[in-house]
Amino acid sequence: MSGNFVNGSVRIADEILDQIAVGAASDVYGVYYAEDQDKNFSFHKKNPRSKVEKIGQNLHFNLSVNFDRDINVRKAVKDIQESVKNVVENMTGISVTRVDVSVLNLEI
Repeated sequence: MSGNFVNGSVRIADEILDQIAVGAASDVYGVYYAEDQDKNFSFHKKNPRSKVEKIGQNLHFNLSVNFDRDINVRKAVKDIQESVKNVVENMTGISVTRVDVSVLNLEI
């Protein structure tokens, strides 16, 4: 993603946008992250993952997350969507039109 400014231009790599989205999703209560897990689990499969797509001048995120036990999934997904949208837009100034969330696992 790139943009022009008065004194030059900036390009933000998709990987950075994905990292921002994962950070925002990880801050939501109940989202599983490596530091919260037992060492026997495969961390890279448990951490939130993101894939960003540019559609026109807007961004569309596809996130995959795992939730801890006793979590209100509906509320957590809504919180993730709002958090990712707000954080990405505030940090980059790029409009986020959609945040799709796939729940891969619910720890019981």
